Amino acid sequence: MANHFSTTVSQLIALIKQPPSPGTRRPYPKLRNFILDVMAEGRRKNTINLLFEADLTPIQQHLAQYAVQHGGRISMTTYIAKSLACAIDEDKTIHAYRYGKSKLMVFDDIDLSIMVEREIDGETMPITLIVRAANHKHIGDIYQELQAAKTAPLGEHGPMSALEKQFFELPSPLRKIIWFFIRRDPHLFKQLAGTVGITSMGMHASGPAVIIPITPMTLTLSIGAISKRLVLEDSRPVERDFIQMNLGANHDIIDGAPLMRFADRFKQKLQTGCALAHPQSTQ
Repeated sequence: MANHFSTTVSQLIALIKQPPSPGTRRPYPKLRNFILDVMAEGRRKNTINLLFEADLTPIQQHLAQYAVQHGGRISMTTYIAKSLACAIDEDKTIHAYRYGKSKLMVFDDIDLSIMVEREIDGETMPITLIVRAANHKHIGDIYQELQAAKTAPLGEHGPMSALEKQFFELPSPLRKIIWFFIRRDPHLFKQLAGTVGITSMGMHASGPAVIIPITPMTLTLSIGAISKRLVLEDSRPVERDFIQMNLGANHDIIDGAPLMRFADRFKQKLQTGCALAHPQSTQ
């Protein structure tokens, strides 16, 4: 036993004394603290996930119809995001937040927190664009905001304000203290993070694939890749495109059956094209 322990120690010492492997040592990007904080907050939630798919044919038809009628295009992500806001608008408890131990805060405005990939200080990173009151905005306005977020200088009309950048450069202990107050105030959380998360990474994959994220939001939609499968049309097998998606929900607030019903309502909104209608009111 003693000889085995001595041999193990000798091997470890020999490994330590070996010259370091060749490579390049680079500083860890401070702005990735945004990802670390989101993961830490997401692990505090009891998240359930619902994987499903939607027929892409009616979505493509609605997008083509919009292009003809308005002389311009909108992205599929924009269409799906607006359809999600339409579905939530019919039952806003699906994006409620805990308010203390005995209350829920149900917001009237649906603030969509959409992940946008940008290059910051030489690093490609996902950052958030918050589309405020998406349930009261026309789909064309949402599309313009998304386009601006991909190209506008940070801190102006795009995501990642100077204050947010400074926050994520703070030491971890200070950020944890601030997050302590953020997570206890749904109004502050809404202002800083929105109420519903959307992430779209399907363009980076082929075949059926979707991300199941760690999320601090009550409701998060992940938009996955497009895959083909056979369906029956007039009693004949036809190949159709389907888009893979996932809904992540805080189980402290949303149960499985309501989440299933919401997913069904959301798919109906995608098929009927309600996202293209003008909102009833604006704010």
